[in-house]
Amino acid sequence: MSIKLENVSYTYGLNTPFEKEALFEINLEINKGDIWLIVGHTGSGKTTLISLINGLLLPQKGDVKVEGMSTKNRKVNIKDVRKKIGIVFQYAESQFFLPTVKEEILFGPNNFGIELTDEQIKYYLDLVNLPIDYLDKNPFELSGGEMRKVAIISILSYNPDYIIFDEPTVGLDFNTKQSIFSLIRNLQDLGKTIIVSTHWINEFSNFKPKVLLLKEGRELFKGEFDDFIQMDEQLLFDAGIILDEKLQLYKCALKKGQKELAEKISNL
Repeated sequence: MSIKLENVSYTYGLNTPFEKEALFEINLEINKGDIWLIVGHTGSGKTTLISLINGLLLPQKGDVKVEGMSTKNRKVNIKDVRKKIGIVFQYAESQFFLPTVKEEILFGPNNFGIELTDEQIKYYLDLVNLPIDYLDKNPFELSGGEMRKVAIISILSYNPDYIIFDEPTVGLDFNTKQSIFSLIRNLQDLGKTIIVSTHWINEFSNFKPKVLLLKEGRELFKGEFDDFIQMDEQLLFDAGIILDEKLQLYKCALKKGQKELAEKISNL
């Protein structure tokens, strides 16, 4: 089972003076258990792509199929698609509108007709290292990192198979970032498929994800992380990708065929 994008194109303001092409003929298959990075400059089409995957936008050309369900097929209940795919947005507060953390967590399951027990709620709180007494707190009074964690629970709580993280580490301190990485690893171990839209590939190098690099709505690269890292540096730079010192060393080791050294560098 998978998510498939077949020749997908999308233009904002179609047939108006403000027309702007966001994506052009994108082909992508995301299989169960994969972890993908969607990377590129601001305005490269990353947000449009994840909105198309989730059915928030419908392709104007081509097709998006989630486990065989076409998002633009009117016979498909789009709610069935969205139950399978959860999005954790970059700004967690944009997802909140209820007065307590518990109500925010329960909103998704209630919407999909899922009953969540107190033990299940505690399980998700433990998964992101939040105490049980946070359930009665106002989500808007939490720190940025805590809000991000509540946003993640609000998605995990209805148990989607595919989880999209939009810039999951932006604005977080070191410890909170590490807890997010640990959570992503745990979700992988649970069989979840992870899609991360980000500028910061350096932070995800030890996951060895597959990578889709977008530039001005076009696919510049699609494939394995090690092949992506070894692309021409000027091409990467022009697409908004800058390799930090660790990845420069990793790339150098790969090019010299020193895979064992590359693995050690990756795990630093």
